[in-house]
Amino acid sequence: MRLLHSVLAKLPKSNTPRRKFLGHLIGLLLMLPGHATFRNLSRYSSYHEKTFARQFARPFDFVALNKAAILTVVPVDHEQALALDASFIAKSGKQTYGLDRFWNSCHGRAERGLEVSVLAWVDITHNSAYCLSVEQTSPSLEADPESTRIDAYLAQLRQVVTQYHLPPLKYVLTDGAFSKVKFVDGVCDLHLEQIGKLRCDANLRYLYSGPWRSGPGRPKTYDGKVDWSDLSRFERAETSDEGIVLYSQVVNHVHFKRNLRVVRVVDTHSKRWALLFSTDIALAAPTIYRYYKARFQIEFLFRDAKQFTGLSDCQARSKAKLQFHFGASLTAVTLAKLEARQLQGDQAAPFSMATVKRRYFNAHLIERILSTLADEIMLDKSSPEYEQLCNYGAITHMAA
Repeated sequence: MRLLHSVLAKLPKSNTPRRKFLGHLIGLLLMLPGHATFRNLSRYSSYHEKTFARQFARPFDFVALNKAAILTVVPVDHEQALALDASFIAKSGKQTYGLDRFWNSCHGRAERGLEVSVLAWVDITHNSAYCLSVEQTSPSLEADPESTRIDAYLAQLRQVVTQYHLPPLKYVLTDGAFSKVKFVDGVCDLHLEQIGKLRCDANLRYLYSGPWRSGPGRPKTYDGKVDWSDLSRFERAETSDEGIVLYSQVVNHVHFKRNLRVVRVVDTHSKRWALLFSTDIALAAPTIYRYYKARFQIEFLFRDAKQFTGLSDCQARSKAKLQFHFGASLTAVTLAKLEARQLQGDQAAPFSMATVKRRYFNAHLIERILSTLADEIMLDKSSPEYEQLCNYGAITHMAA
């Protein structure tokens, strides 16, 4: 993996043995059949399972690695934003750190397990997301009684933005779970703007724009509550999506105590609608809609990490090993997407994590067979025969 090794060499706080292990581990996660446990990793590696356990206990700065890889591949002139979301991790046992009841959206209820919060870097232009930071959510018994999980998500965002000196990423994309006063105020305190989703019964009121009356008393600021049965005071905008119409207006959110650009997204076919918002009131409604749609790319990070790089497979129970495992799993997906993007350039080619996994396993098996059974046979890695063997069973053909 050329991108990984080139980026690892530039990290100032990693020594040669650590870089060698990280490069080996990421390659294993992208190739490994079965669960990503210490024993299964050792079956396809020269490292012993106890070596994996020791290495996982040592911290590593995955944020710096991901940032360097993203800046290497993603063009600076692309529209970019941050996205924040949490995902449920199923985990059995009683002694694992972080076990608590978390919301499992797949089952629509809170369940006992683990949760990770991921801050992703979203390339709006290319419609793709890459993991920047992952943090395990602390259990309720360990957290401050006066704090909530919103505080933990906000602390992760604050740490990454202030410590790693990100390029000018202005917007933070979130779903409806983050539409809380504490989170919105925290994002604005970081000099960022939030784009998210509101409840359909949000208490909104129009801003008064009529003539000012003379005389004593406070000037009129608001002009009545928003009634969704009457959209005459909203600006209509069309989208490139068939049947989707936008209605936008700058209104005041009573609970947030701030003015927002609110966009009502209406599906003219099903008559369903949703409310989006942006704290940047100058942002156009089609841009808010397009940015919020791109937020969903973070879900593909969770899907690919759980299905292909063992995000839910860690057999360790300590906080340090779990944190390292989650970071390595999501970083493997990110680097695979970035390397595929680097090879494809600006071409709109589909990305398949299943194809990446198949190619890495085929290449590993070819090298294993040649090194064991046929010492005198050589196969050039740039030859068509080698590419044909690597693409055996792949969904979409890729080039090295």
